[in-house]
Amino acid sequence: MAIHARPQYRYHTMSEAFDQICQGETKWVALGNFLNDWWRFAVNYRQELIATPLAPAPNPTLHRWAAFCAAMVEWLCEKDNVPCPEWVKQECYILAKPWFYYEDEESRPWLLATTFSPFKVRNIFVGNRVFLNKWDLEKEFVVLHRWTPEEMGMG
Repeated sequence: MAIHARPQYRYHTMSEAFDQICQGETKWVALGNFLNDWWRFAVNYRQELIATPLAPAPNPTLHRWAAFCAAMVEWLCEKDNVPCPEWVKQECYILAKPWFYYEDEESRPWLLATTFSPFKVRNIFVGNRVFLNKWDLEKEFVVLHRWTPEEMGMG
């Protein structure tokens, strides 16, 4: 589903982001484009950004990323009070074996303790800092520290 904001810019849906990942796009670029629209540019179209189910993953590595995308959608919906689409609740998005984003043993206790619930239930452990974004950080610094966006180099 293509959502058109303006003639020169097209919003990035989660389904399209996953398709791009499957086609070899850098994972965090595809997901980042989606997140920019979710958090900033398509706030009024969030339901449309997540409505279309993901295509089946063509291999086990991409299956992990499909599960990650489903967890991400569920977490964003919970966080932003948006109705979650039914497709994210499918069992195919639960990994049989745990996936620790950081493979070193020292990171595991932190990943286990801080990963958000929608990821944990899918056996994905990424920690709680995976979705820090510049707009939330800006709010935090402006409100808590009373810095202006200009003082932070964002104005």
